[in-house]
Amino acid sequence: MDYKGTHHADPAQSISNSFDLKYVRLQGTFYLNDKISTSVLVNLADFKQEPTSKVLENAFVKYAYNKYIVLQFGQFRPYFGREDVFAFQLENSYDWSNQYSLFGKNNWQSFQIGVAFLGTLEQSGIPLRYFFTIYNGNGKNQISDNNDQKNYTLRFEYDFLPHYTLGLNGGTSRLAAQTGTAYGVDIQGLTKFSPLFELKTAAEYKRGTNFLDFTASELENPNINDFEMQGFYIVSKLRFNYNKPRIRAFEASFRYEILYPDISINRNSYQTFTPMLSIIGSGDYNAKISIVGVFNRYKTSIPDSNMHNSSLFITQIQVHF
Repeated sequence: MDYKGTHHADPAQSISNSFDLKYVRLQGTFYLNDKISTSVLVNLADFKQEPTSKVLENAFVKYAYNKYIVLQFGQFRPYFGREDVFAFQLENSYDWSNQYSLFGKNNWQSFQIGVAFLGTLEQSGIPLRYFFTIYNGNGKNQISDNNDQKNYTLRFEYDFLPHYTLGLNGGTSRLAAQTGTAYGVDIQGLTKFSPLFELKTAAEYKRGTNFLDFTASELENPNINDFEMQGFYIVSKLRFNYNKPRIRAFEASFRYEILYPDISINRNSYQTFTPMLSIIGSGDYNAKISIVGVFNRYKTSIPDSNMHNSSLFITQIQVHF
């Protein structure tokens, strides 16, 4: 088993440890006036790969008419699921969930080119936020759209209790004259036991069309409804606010995930267990060092592939300023 989680029958082909630089992000937000702002986000670490369709992540203009009506144009994460609405450095675990990665590869999530309409009713006394996004649905940094169809997604967030939020998502798209759909629900909350101890918990379930499997199908007349994926995760984070000059907090988190890449045809689901211990050295997450375990367990392990039981141990450093 190599450090990326891929199984090798020949141990000589396996690299079991490595240093890696996954994100080197440079971000800027510029306010042209009280209504118009622009944002740019690049990941310089992507230059180590083939950078044509990488590196540039966010590049959008936002026009805020008021709190109820905000328009956003350009390339950004469509608002579809809780992981699309917060920055990576504020993530509760060491990386995105398996669910987010799979839905991103199928272009329901991750960076897309399009337009969004969003707003909030909080000023009217209703703790509701809404996000409607229309985007190409063929990934980031594409020269042009690859068809006339668009992805349409809608998200609502409702604060049903202080520090507790319920999110609802729905989406639709078309491919080869067939309609694909996706939907999900998520919840997140914060419980403060004392000024020193607090517990944050979040859970999310999503189900949707697996366009990659549909496109790769060798069936003569595949039915898009036969290619669905679904995933669930729950993550809890216990934080001790130490509040010293060089150590702000200690954290212990645990994430459990289960993912079904294809519900109908290939039922090789897998579970991931991710315990994590962290020390916060500055601000909220401005400086963070973590020790992480990532344990993948497949229903059926496939030799010489990344669909194989694996156990990884990671030391991660995050700095944000």
